[in-house]
Amino acid sequence: MSKIITNFLRIGFTGIFLVFTALYLPAQSQSTQSDSIWTFDQIRTDLDGDQVPDYIKEDVTVTGIANINSGILHEKFLQAFVQNDSSGISIFAQDIETPFRVGDSLVVNGYIDQYNGLIEVQVTSYSVHPSSSGLPAPEPLLKVAEDPANYLGMMAEGTGRVIEKGATFNGKYVIISLAETAKSIMVYVSNFHVFYEDFDFGILRQGDVIHVKGVITEYNPEFPERRSYKLFLRTPDDLEFEQLPRFYRNLILSAIGIAILFIVGWVFVLRYRVNSKTQDIQKSLKEKDTLLREIHHRVKNNLAIISGLIELQLGNTDSEEAKNALLDSQNRIHSIGLIHEKLYKTESLTDIDLGYYIKDLVEATHGTFTEYEDDVSLNFDLDTIEVDPDKVIPSGLLINELVVNAYKHAFKKGKHGELKITVKKKNGNILLRVSDNGPGLPDDFEMDQGNGLGTMLITSFSDQLNAKMNIETEKGKGTTFTFTFPQS
Repeated sequence: MSKIITNFLRIGFTGIFLVFTALYLPAQSQSTQSDSIWTFDQIRTDLDGDQVPDYIKEDVTVTGIANINSGILHEKFLQAFVQNDSSGISIFAQDIETPFRVGDSLVVNGYIDQYNGLIEVQVTSYSVHPSSSGLPAPEPLLKVAEDPANYLGMMAEGTGRVIEKGATFNGKYVIISLAETAKSIMVYVSNFHVFYEDFDFGILRQGDVIHVKGVITEYNPEFPERRSYKLFLRTPDDLEFEQLPRFYRNLILSAIGIAILFIVGWVFVLRYRVNSKTQDIQKSLKEKDTLLREIHHRVKNNLAIISGLIELQLGNTDSEEAKNALLDSQNRIHSIGLIHEKLYKTESLTDIDLGYYIKDLVEATHGTFTEYEDDVSLNFDLDTIEVDPDKVIPSGLLINELVVNAYKHAFKKGKHGELKITVKKKNGNILLRVSDNGPGLPDDFEMDQGNGLGTMLITSFSDQLNAKMNIETEKGKGTTFTFTFPQS
């Protein structure tokens, strides 16, 4: 609403000013026919339909706002357009007396003339009145294309797709089709235009979508046999690409094609050179893989031998304390040996499924406590987590200590026991939990003050994993050890 009021006031003040100026111009600068301001429609009056203005050669005075700078459409002559909110007109003179710019108000004296269909005012004198009010908003090209004769001399702008381009004896042009209609219009630049060389129509291709802004005019050397309407561009900035021009797209595609050919040839040569070395590398990697598997296999066998020797020692030991110590050592050795067994049996020699490994380990440890085999049930909640051996070894030893301690202190023969093992992946960390339903830890139990080997090992393995340890215990309901440590 504010914009409408502003335009209304601007137009009103401009009209009052121009009328006032025209009425008080020196008498010697006006003819008897120009005592009043002519409208552009009056100038174009053609009641007999012969395509020649009825008042041709009559002296007139017109006022309007310049929609193009002087000295643009022609290097020497004054060729320009003035308009108001409803129409416009071409003005022409042999000389530019006073330069003017877009938005300046003009009062023009002259006579009506016609040149190749273009009705214009041949200027005898004019005055320039600088203004900051600016031009009315350009008319949409889609609207103009319905009846261009109603918008002669006025600014228009819009978007269209190039369907043709070419040149005439006195200029160059493109024809654009307007979106969603069958209408089209010619966009034209005269070879007298001071920026003629700057309008690079050479990069335009059929199918390019462009946005244009300029002055609607009628001009055709074949008039009256042919009438045509054009959009005169004012400066190179009046033509903008709505998308990357096809010319550049074709250049880019050509460059990409050449680059691809070069890369393909280069890759072919490299591949030829690398293939011979790749075979040797693959052979070497296969040999190293076999050797590494063999190492893991032998380490596992050696640990099994050590476990067997401990088994023999168990048979020759009467001390219960010594037997328990040997059995604990045997379980720890078995925990490490199981890791090497997993490594040489899997495709990857670097990662182990932690959950799968811990399940095997706990089940094996459960089997060594034969007196509890029927009384203790195992409950697993395990995620599939690939972990490197540096994490698996302390994790396995930690689980081993916790499980062995549970069998020693939490479970009793003839009474049902439950051992739950949890391995979960959470926010980039691994959560490892061992729970039993035993009697719980003593009231005075302090992990940091424990002197037993098992307690020391649990703390040591937890530190190796950089784990946060949490212990929950309740009398008669069991104990839960929880460890949280980074996966990598």
